[in-house]
Amino acid sequence: MKITSYTQSTLTAWFAMRAKLFDDEDPALLDEEARQITELGTLKSQPFQCLLAFDDNNSPIGFIELTIRSSAEECMTSPVLYIEGWYVDPAHQGKGVGRALMDDAFAWGREHGCTEAASDARPDNTGSINAHHALGFEDAGLMHCFRRSIPESDTD
Repeated sequence: MKITSYTQSTLTAWFAMRAKLFDDEDPALLDEEARQITELGTLKSQPFQCLLAFDDNNSPIGFIELTIRSSAEECMTSPVLYIEGWYVDPAHQGKGVGRALMDDAFAWGREHGCTEAASDARPDNTGSINAHHALGFEDAGLMHCFRRSIPESDTD
């Protein structure tokens, strides 16, 4: 297995795996976000990195998307390494790919002055929750996030 930072030549592999991880998102919006990331090197103005894992045949088998945030739930230090997305092809799960990606993510975080890492998973994503626990992550609480549009006037 080989883990490398994303490059122009690995974008197709990253975009394809990203679509599998975020399968409930609009593929066009995912591609646009990824293209903006590659142009700016940031995600929402935060330093960004994507690491990709390839098997011995140079086939893509996983990735991890990372940012550096100023804070995160239950973290006591700043900056914080934030795991924005983490995917391992189902055929390669349970074989150390996710752990290797996370280890390289921690190294990148240390390079940016981080001593803590944070992540999130949907409450129904037991596979992700179990993978986080297996790598030493602790629950930082369960919260519901809300959003809505603001009407153009008070009468809407």
